[in-house]
Amino acid sequence: MARERVTAARALCMRGYLLTVSLSAWMDGVHGIGVQLIPQYPVVSQSVTLSVTGVTGAIRQFTWYKGSSTDTNNQIFSVIPSYSSVTEGPQYFPRASQFPNGSLQISGLVPTDQGNYTVLIQTAGSRAQHTVSLPVYEPVTASGISTDNKEPQENHPVTLTCSANNAEQILWGKNGVPLPPGLTLSADNRTLTFPRISRSDTGQYRCEASNAISKIISDPYTLTVNYGPEYLKIKGKLQVTSGNSISLECSADSVPAPTYQWKFNGTNLESQTNPLYTQQATPESAGNYTCIGTNSVTKLSRETSVYVSVNDNSAAITVAIICGSILGIVLISGIMALLYRKCLLPLRGQSGDRGEDPSQIYYNIPNTAAAHPAIEEGPYMGLQHPSQDTYSELKR
Repeated sequence: MARERVTAARALCMRGYLLTVSLSAWMDGVHGIGVQLIPQYPVVSQSVTLSVTGVTGAIRQFTWYKGSSTDTNNQIFSVIPSYSSVTEGPQYFPRASQFPNGSLQISGLVPTDQGNYTVLIQTAGSRAQHTVSLPVYEPVTASGISTDNKEPQENHPVTLTCSANNAEQILWGKNGVPLPPGLTLSADNRTLTFPRISRSDTGQYRCEASNAISKIISDPYTLTVNYGPEYLKIKGKLQVTSGNSISLECSADSVPAPTYQWKFNGTNLESQTNPLYTQQATPESAGNYTCIGTNSVTKLSRETSVYVSVNDNSAAITVAIICGSILGIVLISGIMALLYRKCLLPLRGQSGDRGEDPSQIYYNIPNTAAAHPAIEEGPYMGLQHPSQDTYSELKR
């Protein structure tokens, strides 16, 4: 009885040993094979080979399945290489073909081809299977940026969205450099959110969408932040002379540029141009000039005023005329005095030097007697040469 028990125990041990050896051999076959994708990144409309590697010994039979299990309903085909026998299964499709080494080739890839594929290989001494995941890549297309707010205003929330097909990764940039900190990105990086946008966020934004086989960069999206008007001011001469022009220019810090409205002493002006221009100023042109700037997007308005004074120059013209007249009289008098001193005084001085009687100067004219005939002396001629005799005759 004891001998029978020992014999049974030995037999059980032998069976366990054989089972262990068989399982070990089978495990070696399972872990020894693999499947490699050629190319590594399969592209839609192209071909891919699911190449089996690591098989030792001649392949007696191999079967491919669409999925992770070797269920009969998942079978694509089963092949016995030695007989060139191919048995098509429920998942067979014409674009699938096989190679004697157990590999599977799929041509004309379509997006629905992606997924798990399992191969079961039997050799003379082993049986092994391996599952591989097949991706099918499509080029990235239609990369562009859109927004939920076409006219964003400062301190309001704004969201930018990068629209791209077949992208696995999305990166953002501003003005050619990475985004500054403080911005909010979604988990897939498709949306960029500004909780409270500021004017410093103005700029050109791009998104780069990519996958394993392609990359595309969007056209720049110009983000313009609207604000203002702020710091409204009027530039121009505030003191002008009557007859001269008045030119006032209004400016403000604003996006977009504001429209301007002018008032004079509280009344709207007919001319609403900027700069405001008046051809000829009069005393009535003096007063308060008010500029009102309005932003068409923010709907905000600001105003500022300046006082322009106009100096009346009519009195100044009258004074100038009087002063000019007096100056002219003085100038003419001075010229006459100068001529008198330079021309007449020298002549008188010459007569005094010769001892002549000034009363007789007109008798010094040469050839007077020859030029004029003698005139008979009348009773008054004697007065020209007074003598004692003449006075004697008068006494009689």
